[in-house]
Amino acid sequence: MNVMYMSSRPPYPPHKGDQLIAWEQIKQLKANGYQIHLITFVKSEQERELVRDKLAPYCKEIILFTTHPLQSLLRSLKTIYNLKPIQVNLFFHPKVKEHVMDIYKRINPEIIHVQTARVAEYFIDTNVPKCIDMIDALSLNMERRAKTESNWLKPLFQLESQLMRRYEQEILMKFDRAMIVSESDKKYLSSGHIVVNPNGTSITKQHLSHYPNTTKKKIILFHGNMQYYPNVEAVVDFVKEVWPHIHHAYPEYQFYIVGKDPVKKVTALHGKDNVVVTGFVEDICSQLLQAEIGIYPMKSGTGMQNKIVESMACGLPTIAYPIALQGISGRRGDELICTGSKEEIIAAIKGLIESPELQEHYAVTGQAFVQSNYSWEHNCSRLIQTWKDAVMHRDPKSSGKMVQMLVH
Repeated sequence: MNVMYMSSRPPYPPHKGDQLIAWEQIKQLKANGYQIHLITFVKSEQERELVRDKLAPYCKEIILFTTHPLQSLLRSLKTIYNLKPIQVNLFFHPKVKEHVMDIYKRINPEIIHVQTARVAEYFIDTNVPKCIDMIDALSLNMERRAKTESNWLKPLFQLESQLMRRYEQEILMKFDRAMIVSESDKKYLSSGHIVVNPNGTSITKQHLSHYPNTTKKKIILFHGNMQYYPNVEAVVDFVKEVWPHIHHAYPEYQFYIVGKDPVKKVTALHGKDNVVVTGFVEDICSQLLQAEIGIYPMKSGTGMQNKIVESMACGLPTIAYPIALQGISGRRGDELICTGSKEEIIAAIKGLIESPELQEHYAVTGQAFVQSNYSWEHNCSRLIQTWKDAVMHRDPKSSGKMVQMLVH
């Protein structure tokens, strides 16, 4: 069965949440007999070659369009007169739309899958069975970002939030089905066409069995993409507000900030009071397995924080702020520690440091929770069911054959 799968960023390397979802879904879909025609955007010839090399085993066809920073900037200025979100204008080009439509006519896929609102414009007015994975509510993300930005940037993020909220509502009316990773984001967008489809993790017991027994070190760790504003905000504020108390009480402990492309605000923290900024690491599991505590004090952001699932999957006792847990449903309350203030997070860290038994408790319950609830197999099953519903929504009378093709 032919599927046209369009994303704003290439699935590989899977450094960001949307890339990880696309990468894992495409591998699962290939294993289930689906023929994926991938359409995505790259920034360089080197990236083009890497994407083709890594995705070739899983895709029937890979169509790549090159984005140029200056052209993208100029396209974003269209927001002034077309009142579409900046993020949408960044990725939309009429000539690319013509090529995409030609590709669609040639492939004649049973379903079109669009990943994120950023590229929804290519199919928003096309009368075909289509599904969109919004991943998270971008308008809510921009709204929260506006509250913490400087005075001169605040109006820009407020405007983008308003434009995106209106655009998301248009998407929900014009696409047959939509998906999102968290119940809280679904509630914010308020639509019956949205299916909550949490991310999975590839960190399983079988995966971890390939690692030798790792000696735990006195490390408290945060990991994630260190260009992503909520991650930057989280570690900078943690080092400023919380870490001095921990460092003073336990000077032998280190705080590791692990993740690619750390911005200057983050790299400036390296070397001060046992703070270590590693930058990109090839294998995040090796880092998580040697740490003693995982800490995720997110104050902003939307969607599901994969980093927390990865931390728990590796058996790392995990502490997080409530906003970081909004995409992780089904918790009983004893899988990790949820804290809501500076005082609570300091107490939680000290409690874990002082009690190996408490560390073991959260290590076991957290890992068991992830293994029971988060897998890419489950994610892909929900994806296929959503495609089936999208086809039936488009034409209930004539969709029988198409539904059968989606199922089989």
